Amino acid sequence: MKLVVLKERGSTLVFIFLVIFIVLFTLPLIYMLINVPEGRVFILGFFIFFLLITSLGAYSLLRKRREYRRAENFASLAGFSDSEVTFPEELEFETGTLELRGYWVGSGKNRSYHVERKFIPGEKKRASRVPFTDSPFKVAVSPDGTGFVKAPAVRITDELYKNIVVLFFTDDGDVRGSGTVTVATESDSAQINFRGDGKFIMGTVYSTLTKARTVKVAISAEGFEYEKIVGKGRSFEFRERMLPGERVIMVGSYGTITPKMVAESLGGGTVTLGHGEFIIRGVLDIRLRPDVRAEETFRVELKGEEIEKGREFEEERGFT
Repeated sequence: MKLVVLKERGSTLVFIFLVIFIVLFTLPLIYMLINVPEGRVFILGFFIFFLLITSLGAYSLLRKRREYRRAENFASLAGFSDSEVTFPEELEFETGTLELRGYWVGSGKNRSYHVERKFIPGEKKRASRVPFTDSPFKVAVSPDGTGFVKAPAVRITDELYKNIVVLFFTDDGDVRGSGTVTVATESDSAQINFRGDGKFIMGTVYSTLTKARTVKVAISAEGFEYEKIVGKGRSFEFRERMLPGERVIMVGSYGTITPKMVAESLGGGTVTLGHGEFIIRGVLDIRLRPDVRAEETFRVELKGEEIEKGREFEEERGFT
């Protein structure tokens, strides 16, 4: 079992840099305000505006750091195992599904990262422990944080740990399905034979290329604009894990969790993991022309008795 406390990397350095920047920029402004009578009103207005903007930035960062510390404190006091989470004391909480969606708005220097968060509550309880939730999850996130996360979770509602969230990522499941993806042009063709192998999707690629430089095999998901390249060449084999290597529990604060944090904790890069339907895509990389693509789908399902329960959960929560 792997435990992860979700927080931004480098937040301490960012805060130190912000404080140093405020100090270094404020000192010349104070000097000009005292010693330059001309334009004093303008300098004062600019000084107030600067302090307002930087103070808002510092306050936002301090709030995030406070939430990170709350999550770290909870994780240090709670007990975690493959079978359950034991709280520091009896707490009120609700079980459900946490949905995250990350996207970028704007361009260039005005580009900013936004996160939509939604907790779909299921059952409210009061207890000192909660069993590990072996329910479906799905993660499809690019390196810049664009994408989505759907995972079973527990949200604390007691005041002391209010809005602390525990997410569960099971390693239970099997890749189901097999088939062939054929992608071709007038002068190039490639055949991708794929099948499920436990927690992996695997296969072989055979190609005849004239104008195309290479064949790529990619994994993606519906509603995800990116893809993860799992193989590249002319004739080759590929094998990609679709579930974590072990059970993973993540602890964070509801207001600060992002898809990027979750993806980095599951290995980083482009992450496509979980249960439900996924896309396997063959891509012909042709010089000076758009790529040519063809695709098929496969599924990842929970094992044994959990399969039917998992399917109902997937349909209810939109995992298909």
